[in-house]
Amino acid sequence: MKASNLCAALLALCFVSSVHAGKEIDRLLSEYGKIETATCKIRRTKEGAAGKIKFLSRVYFTNQNKIHAEKLTPVKQRTIADGTTLYQYTDGSNNKGFSRPISELSEQMQISLHLVPGTAMDHLLRLKGLEETVLEPTEGAAKRVGIQAESKYVVLRFDQMDRLVGIDFFETKAMAAKLATYEYSDFSEVIPGTWIPFTHQATVYGDGREFSEVMKVDSFVANKPIAESLFIPASFFDKNIDFVDDFAKIFPD
Repeated sequence: MKASNLCAALLALCFVSSVHAGKEIDRLLSEYGKIETATCKIRRTKEGAAGKIKFLSRVYFTNQNKIHAEKLTPVKQRTIADGTTLYQYTDGSNNKGFSRPISELSEQMQISLHLVPGTAMDHLLRLKGLEETVLEPTEGAAKRVGIQAESKYVVLRFDQMDRLVGIDFFETKAMAAKLATYEYSDFSEVIPGTWIPFTHQATVYGDGREFSEVMKVDSFVANKPIAESLFIPASFFDKNIDFVDDFAKIFPD
């Protein structure tokens, strides 16, 4: 083979590798998938045009569709999934709660049941299966991966330990107009080979609706037994609560 043809072949190979190599999302989801149970406290502070709001929650997670999330501030709300059905009640909701079989939940609510607390899975699960392109590294990012989603272009940023340290959302592949950015830091290896960022910082831009949010994860414990009693709805919800299958029935227009 002539030298010129060899160089062309090598360049073509490099291009193919840059487009298809890596499957970083699958790798991250596989790492998070090793967490079978998790308990933690989550503090969030959201700040925007409407002011500052602080949230405090306690979460008990399993990978068996069993979740117990108790929001303590600013409004008390409890969500319990017992493996087959999800229940949710918010204080001040006319003594009505929401309940529906897990198989009949919206896509967003079904995704929420599979989110390991403290991870970026909410974004990653929506990008799963899409083609990944390796981009040039930049300052603060040892590796970058670009993904063309349906209505936006997404860039994942990694540090030298292959930990996800940031996600940027752009209007187009040109990366001129940024829609949102998420930064992850304060990592802890909660189980061997799986790192969780205990600090999340988000900024969302556009049309006067800009806001920022800081989330802190505390008291994270992974793969320890969680009492089954925590996933028995009748133990936590008043028997007089009327559970309905549509949020519109709780807060009608």
